[in-house]
Amino acid sequence: MARRPTGSISRLRLPVLIALAIGTHVAFVIGWNKAPAPAPEFRTALAAVVAEPKATSEAALLPGERYIASNRFAVREGAEAAFEQRWAQRKSSLLTLPGFRWFSLMRRVATEGSDPPDDYSYISFTIWETKKDFNFWRKGPAFKEAHGGGGIMDFLGMIVSGFMTSKGPPKPFFWEGLAPVASADSQRLLSGPGGRPEADGKTLLDPEVFVATKRFNVAKGREEDFEKFWSERGDSQGTGFRFSQLLRRDQVPDDNCNYLGVTVWDDRAAFEKSTGMDDAGKHLTSSPSNAQRRDMLAGQPMTLLYEGKLVLESEAGP
Repeated sequence: MARRPTGSISRLRLPVLIALAIGTHVAFVIGWNKAPAPAPEFRTALAAVVAEPKATSEAALLPGERYIASNRFAVREGAEAAFEQRWAQRKSSLLTLPGFRWFSLMRRVATEGSDPPDDYSYISFTIWETKKDFNFWRKGPAFKEAHGGGGIMDFLGMIVSGFMTSKGPPKPFFWEGLAPVASADSQRLLSGPGGRPEADGKTLLDPEVFVATKRFNVAKGREEDFEKFWSERGDSQGTGFRFSQLLRRDQVPDDNCNYLGVTVWDDRAAFEKSTGMDDAGKHLTSSPSNAQRRDMLAGQPMTLLYEGKLVLESEAGP
């Protein structure tokens, strides 16, 4: 049986990749209102985004004081610096938008004693005042500008770059931010997307903050108890503490995580001097006298750590 020459495959590969990329990414690039129907894996997330802020169905739950929109990226091994470069040089007008509070591109780093639960080695993390503010950005020109909307060549460049650096399309997840606590002494950071034009695509960007997250799978019906526990526990606000929030999932979870504790520090050394985040997990799972607290969780908490890069903070802070 005759074999197709290898060169033919190579010549076909790039156009095919571009065509596939356009089909997958076009909804993000030109806006949901004018784009074709999104791929099935995004429909659940889209329903969460389009909806206006929902009223908390159970009065005893904490009120949402922020809205967090995030994307998870499975970046190809060896392509991390090129992926960061794309963010470091992209266009952004976040600081001019109503309700914007904080942004960082986060690179996951090793956590002692545990393996990563998935391939999502990077996440983008944006804090808004309300979901309405997020939707205003999503439907406006700033969204298209940030996603290659400057012209056809910008668009195609983004598509090709995405396929060269990532294993697939980003996967969004959305949260309500509860009980935010922030330091009044932190220096404001203003690099943000597009703020590091000197990025060469070969060297990783230096981290600007260190982010500790704790994933929780809270048992159904115990959400009120868990939120009460969290709000009363208090944070360890030592030297280098910047801010913390408890996040409540605003979509059906796809990863057994319906709550996320987030604490941001100046650097890893400051985090390692504090045990606040670890204490939250231990109090819920370790002590025999806390059996009722342990019943709040449907599984063990998991710590994931990140280096935060391209941090952008509003004057009001996170």
